[in-house]
Amino acid sequence: MKWRVQGMTFNRLYFNRGILYQNFRQHGWLGIVYLLLLLFSLPLYIGTQYRDYTEEISTLFRVRGEFHWFLAITVPVVIALFLFRYIQAGGPADVYHSLPLQRKHLLTMNLMTGYVMILVPIWITAGVTAWVSAALDEPAFIFDGSVIWMWGVTMSVISLFMFMLTVAVGMCIGQSILQGLTVYGISLIPLIFWGTYEMHLKRYLLGFPDHALRSGMESISPVARMSVLQEAPGWSEIGIYAAMTVFLIVLSYPLYRKRHVESASQAITFRIVKPIFRFGFMLTVMLSGGAYLATISPRHSEMWGIAGYVIGGVAGYIGAEMIIRKTWLIWNRSLLPRFAVYGIVAAVILYVPVADWNGYAANVPSKESVEKVRIGGDRSIYVDGTYVKLDDKTMYSNTEGYIEAVLDLHQKIVDADLSFQDRGKNQYIPGEESVIIDYKLKNGKTLSREYTVLESRFQSEFENMKNWKDFKITRYETYALDSDVRSVGIRSSLLSDRTVYISDPQLIREFNALLKSEILDQTYQDQKSEWGSFASAEIYPNDGNESSAKQILDRSNPSSTYEIKPTYTRLMAWLKENKLYDRLQVSVDEIASAQFIKQEIDSPGKVKWVYADWQFIDENLRGDRKVATKNKKIISELIQRQRSGVYTERDTFYQIKLNLVKDQSLYMMLKEEDLTEDMKVILADL
Repeated sequence: MKWRVQGMTFNRLYFNRGILYQNFRQHGWLGIVYLLLLLFSLPLYIGTQYRDYTEEISTLFRVRGEFHWFLAITVPVVIALFLFRYIQAGGPADVYHSLPLQRKHLLTMNLMTGYVMILVPIWITAGVTAWVSAALDEPAFIFDGSVIWMWGVTMSVISLFMFMLTVAVGMCIGQSILQGLTVYGISLIPLIFWGTYEMHLKRYLLGFPDHALRSGMESISPVARMSVLQEAPGWSEIGIYAAMTVFLIVLSYPLYRKRHVESASQAITFRIVKPIFRFGFMLTVMLSGGAYLATISPRHSEMWGIAGYVIGGVAGYIGAEMIIRKTWLIWNRSLLPRFAVYGIVAAVILYVPVADWNGYAANVPSKESVEKVRIGGDRSIYVDGTYVKLDDKTMYSNTEGYIEAVLDLHQKIVDADLSFQDRGKNQYIPGEESVIIDYKLKNGKTLSREYTVLESRFQSEFENMKNWKDFKITRYETYALDSDVRSVGIRSSLLSDRTVYISDPQLIREFNALLKSEILDQTYQDQKSEWGSFASAEIYPNDGNESSAKQILDRSNPSSTYEIKPTYTRLMAWLKENKLYDRLQVSVDEIASAQFIKQEIDSPGKVKWVYADWQFIDENLRGDRKVATKNKKIISELIQRQRSGVYTERDTFYQIKLNLVKDQSLYMMLKEEDLTEDMKVILADL
């Protein structure tokens, strides 16, 4: 009998029917809205979608997943704001806390109400989705029960996390609007902090690679995760969110117990939270201000970024004080000393990682410690709507001479002690080269560095490194030519509709072997050449009947494109021998005339990208600065030579239009120095 009384007391206190009834009567419509939105966006969409082919999917987030995730990070927040609105207003707070219930009982009932309003719609939607999928005779999507189960678990965990984050924040914040803003601020802070801090390190720490902090950065924010849902969250990611949800549940009870009723409508309810909020807000605005001004700064200005940090720090601190005090009248004696302390701490956080004495910038591994090396960074392919990193085993080299060449270049860059101006990246400078180095060390660690330098300043080291076949294999990805190839497609660089396909296995092997040898035999000057290619070759691997993402990724590269340069004499001879050259080349007899338009670039300090611009040509053909010719010798010389696009501040170019007999046009470009004597004669008056 005693046990029964205790059980009745437990039910009455933790599951008070009056409170639960009031909650559902007042806020239950939010759960209904959540259910309707989920039903309309998933099972109804699946049931009414028609496709010519059936798509097999591994996650339901491939079906309007961004909208599902958007619901999971917004509706639970709204539910929490409504359920706990009473603690943010003076009158309701007094009424609720005058009830003969302990706070832990009141909190439990409100949490249970929220859980029901969140979980029931999700699992009803999962059940309806399973029924709709089974009932369709010709479904647009095929998936098994585990996919539905995974979707339900993911939506449940993310929704509960956002709900509990809002509840926990609400215990520390005394205003509903500020509470909601703070929730999304906390959700985005990891992304903003790491993104802006990475920009700081990239700008002020010589050699810091772009990918060091960026890998998987979207996953650290539930809001940003919405942009990469093609790859559904795995169990480890879900487990992290579940653990944080449990932590927030446990944390909510002592926070609610210690929260004062009179703190309703205050910006910050706990004194200990105020310095955390103040410094966090200030540091975030400081980093954002520095990143913004550094991004728009002139190339030779180090002070813009520093000014951005100072302005951002002042604005962030003042903004935090205004939010906390709910007034712009924030001046008092402690304002400046407190700001000085926060400023010093922030300056230390910014300075220590980029200081010269920490040894990061000067660290070049010894030859004895390096097992293998890679130049060029990671490679990715586009599979199932997302970019996936390729296996990098074939990209590393353990050739001793090549490792020495890379180390020599690395050491020379470090010894050059590049000034801040030399490592800026806000504007491209002709002749710049991006160098990404990844060392696999014998102790199992990886050392990565990235530099943007003028190639001419380190020409001998670059030439030594780039002449190694190990570099060319990675740079031009020739390992794809060693795979089992189904067919080869070749497309003319002059006319895109001039194509040939090679499907004969023997011819494919001959073509691949010749192309690979031509690529690997390139000299340093060949690799730097600005001349346009004769054609491009697309290599299609022999997939058979395989089409899944995993099967594609198991191959070295699902599809690769290579240039066929005019300097590839053996390959060009092979194309002629197999009667493929003439099917790609445009003959002189096909061209009726050529039109030249002079283009002068004179923009000191402002680099321009100049290319064969058909729009520029057609617009200027109406003017006087043009020359037309039908000279077959000149036309023959034109189709044998054309420039690729170049960056320049000052130069003279000739934009050229070739008019074909069959009412087609070709566009190309030459520098003034490329003109033959015959061309110079007809262009003398331009």
